Amino acid sequence: MFAFLRRKSEPAAEAKKVLLTIHGYGRRRSREFDNLALWGSEDQMEIIQFDLFDLYDEKDNDWMLWAARAKKTCEDYIRKGYVVDVVGFSMGGVIAAYVAATCEVHRLILLAPAFHYLNFDKIYTAITKQASRFFSSEENKSSSEIVLPASFDNTFTSIVKGLKKYIAHVQCPVLLLHGDQDEVIAVRSSIWAYEQIPHARKQLFLLHGGTHRLLMDPQVGYSAYQLICAFVAGKLIPDREITFAPDPLAEMCKEEEQ
Repeated sequence: MFAFLRRKSEPAAEAKKVLLTIHGYGRRRSREFDNLALWGSEDQMEIIQFDLFDLYDEKDNDWMLWAARAKKTCEDYIRKGYVVDVVGFSMGGVIAAYVAATCEVHRLILLAPAFHYLNFDKIYTAITKQASRFFSSEENKSSSEIVLPASFDNTFTSIVKGLKKYIAHVQCPVLLLHGDQDEVIAVRSSIWAYEQIPHARKQLFLLHGGTHRLLMDPQVGYSAYQLICAFVAGKLIPDREITFAPDPLAEMCKEEEQ
């Protein structure tokens, strides 16, 4: 009769989640993920954007410092009690693999990761192609002033050489997305990375017509976002083991063999 007096048990608090972004080698830096942040905010996702380097400081060219900044940012959120998923684009994909291998990352997303690259001239041309229009409205600097310091060139190559080995030590689930029309990083870079991951909780999707900047590509950008959402929600690679229906033909073959 006093059932109305019983207190309902409080549901367990859901762990706080963030999606930490690690940008590539380019003048856009963390703004490379603006579409992800926009779309994610509409779905109540918390997207973290930060810059790996100072665009205007030519002395900020220590590749180990760039990697350390990414790792520290991840560690800071883990220390605060967040469940951290990490997404890395291009050069940032190599750094993201390092972070996932050395921190308690929940899931890892690699967008056109630069484990192998065609040549540095193509990379530089691609990253500067649209930057002048972007920055002219965002900062009070002319396009001629916004140029990556020449001292950064070796930083990029040093990151790839120094950190690519860590993909073989990643233990969390991994999603790789690559456009089949990528003009900067060959698809074989993602295929190589997929083959290095030492477990089966991984998926590689090739997006037909997709170029290097997947999340900024009007043809495949939102599709890439939807795949990311499904992955972080545990729908592409579930946390539980999947049960398959029995194959009646296989059972018949077994019976005939007996």
